Amino acid sequence: MELELKNLTKRYGTKLALDDFSYTFSKGICGILGANGAGKSTMMNLITDNVSRDGGEILFEGKDVLALGKAFREKLGYMPQQQGMYDEMSAYSFLVYIAKLKGIKLKEAKVQVNRLLELVNLSDAAHKKLGGFSGGMRQRVLLCQALLGKPELIILDEPTAGLDPKERIRIRSYVHELAKVCIVLWTTHIVSDIETIADDVILMKHGKLVAHGTPAELIEKAGGRDLEDVYMCFLGEDE
Repeated sequence: MELELKNLTKRYGTKLALDDFSYTFSKGICGILGANGAGKSTMMNLITDNVSRDGGEILFEGKDVLALGKAFREKLGYMPQQQGMYDEMSAYSFLVYIAKLKGIKLKEAKVQVNRLLELVNLSDAAHKKLGGFSGGMRQRVLLCQALLGKPELIILDEPTAGLDPKERIRIRSYVHELAKVCIVLWTTHIVSDIETIADDVILMKHGKLVAHGTPAELIEKAGGRDLEDVYMCFLGEDE
């Protein structure tokens, strides 16, 4: 299972957000690190076809995702950093609605929604309106909707933002298990979230790939003690 980006380029006016970027993602968790404006979100939006590319290819299992169309979207789970919700809907009804949009049959949707709400510790709030949810609770609902349909490619943009340490550990553990059978791309500013679970890490700056490798390889390359030292070594001057 592979997701290959080949010479991917995206411009916003005169700004080059992604600059001839190439990388191949394989099964497991790839942590994506970079300062604001590094091109992380642009890359995610290109993969999910939320924005159009100016050049290059995005291949899933050797086929361009645009040509795959619906067949690719059915394999994709995406958790954006921010997403509007229907505040009058309950968490349960919102997730069943998203499942319907994904083409999941109602009986199976109910099973998946209940399982995912239990996973993120929201079973007790399943039938409460989203408008009354805290930021952390809404974040957990967004994670649930990304995991509906048992996707083969999961894109998580700052998935643990707003969660307390206990919930962050819980989510990390679950995603780590998922990644045994799928590709997970995890962008974050919380470096510790990926240090113990990432199979690979890439560091981005100004739309380019700066460094990549396993956490251990990068720590050795940076002469540091942990991924925070790696971050400061390669990207610190951008902060």
